[in-house]
Amino acid sequence: MEDIIKQYQNVQIDEKTQQKLNKPLKDKTGFNEGHEEFLKMLVGRLESGELNPHSPATLYNQAAYDKLSEEEQEKTDLTAINLMSLIRQIEALWKIDASATFQIQNLVESVFQMKSKFEQQYGDVYII
Repeated sequence: MEDIIKQYQNVQIDEKTQQKLNKPLKDKTGFNEGHEEFLKMLVGRLESGELNPHSPATLYNQAAYDKLSEEEQEKTDLTAINLMSLIRQIEALWKIDASATFQIQNLVESVFQMKSKFEQQYGDVYII
């Protein structure tokens, strides 16, 4: 294994090939039901500044969050950090190619599922 790594460690990829490799993959199957609207809402809130992907507190529905116990708020905080990590990835990919790429679809599905499962137990604590 080390021989293979050493063999290719100094290989230079030409610029056109690197640009092609950096492009997100296209997916012809599309989103699951409702997820395209979820993505549009998410991108809209990011572009308007309502959501700051580096500030998990901007994700909270403050009225619902304030009603939670301290332990539930801690769980909400940890989930918000994980959600924002995925949202930052979505934002970065959207800036490269503002379309429903394979990667964006999978990230949106992850955000949607994580948020939905959490809110089933703790209520409508996020604004997305």
